[in-house]
Amino acid sequence: ENMKEERVFIHPSSALFTTGNYSCPWLVYNSMVKTSKPFLRDVTECSAYPLLLFGGKLEVQARNGVLVVDDWVKLSANARVGSLMQGLRERIDDLLLSKIENPSLDISKSPEMHLVVRLILSDGMQ
Repeated sequence: ENMKEERVFIHPSSALFTTGNYSCPWLVYNSMVKTSKPFLRDVTECSAYPLLLFGGKLEVQARNGVLVVDDWVKLSANARVGSLMQGLRERIDDLLLSKIENPSLDISKSPEMHLVVRLILSDGMQ
C-alpha cells in the first residue's frame, strides 16, 4: 500500500483540539474524515514504546541503528533494543492468544504485562 503524506487537522470534537503543545512526539487516531479538509477523530498522544509494542510490523535495521514500525515510522535505537522489543511483542501475542482461548485467564500479573506497563509509564526510563 502506497502511503501519501498530507496535512491533517484534529477534529473540533476531539479532546486534543485545543491543545497546542504535545508532550509526546506522535499522535494516534481512530478515524479520519474528509469534509472541508482531512480531520482526525479520537486523537491521543503516543510515545515511542507503545508504537514499538503495538504499532504494526517491527523491522530492525541493525546496520543503520534504526527500528522501523509499520514500514514508515523510523526510531533511532540499537539492534539490541529492537530484538528485545520483538521478543516482548511475541510474548504479548502469546499471552493475548491464551486470553482469547481462556477468557478467565488473568494475564495482568504476568511479568510481560508488568514490563509493558513500566515501559509505557516511564517511557523506558527507570
